[in-house]
Amino acid sequence: MSGEAVRDLRERLCRVGKQLYDHGLVTGTVGNISARVPSTETALIKPSGVCMGFLKPEDFILIDMQGKQLEGKQTMSVETPMHTAIYRIRNDVHGVVHSHAPTATAFGIAGIEIVPITIETLMFMPNGVPIVPFEMPGSKELAEAVQDKIKEYDAVVLENHGILTVGSTIEDACNLSVTVEETARLQFMATLLAGKDAITMETVRKKYRT
Repeated sequence: MSGEAVRDLRERLCRVGKQLYDHGLVTGTVGNISARVPSTETALIKPSGVCMGFLKPEDFILIDMQGKQLEGKQTMSVETPMHTAIYRIRNDVHGVVHSHAPTATAFGIAGIEIVPITIETLMFMPNGVPIVPFEMPGSKELAEAVQDKIKEYDAVVLENHGILTVGSTIEDACNLSVTVEETARLQFMATLLAGKDAITMETVRKKYRT
């Protein structure tokens, strides 16, 4: 991949970070994003301790698929093992977003899975958004638990820890993160109106005959 293409990827990552920040899906320095460098066994990942809304292209760390830092002056994200585990298992994934979307995170704390309650969200996450049981952030155990779920899902809720989405581009992963949060808000409001047992995968499948 040419140097110009890599610079463009760095700039795209900055724009995605700003979008997540502006949507309120991350605050402070939490959350992390990464993008696979096409035609290579490397990826660019957000550094630790930098606010997502104020990233600069040169901030991103170049890593290999085993999580080794290849380039970059700052410290790579503590969640690097989780990102590289996804890239190793999903060749179709070129972007990963881990945000702390507040409503979706609350669902993970409550132990309630997010379901595709509108016809639009059914297109993006037909089987809902499962919960990955809690493991310590940055741990090998968390990376393995996410890797196991992400084989079949493009979005998961990390119990007590936010959400994770993947996509064929970093922009697709970002858009899915926004969609998951919006779906969680709608599910929360619908549950208040109709009761907690009214919104389930079973009722969704029956309604849409999936």
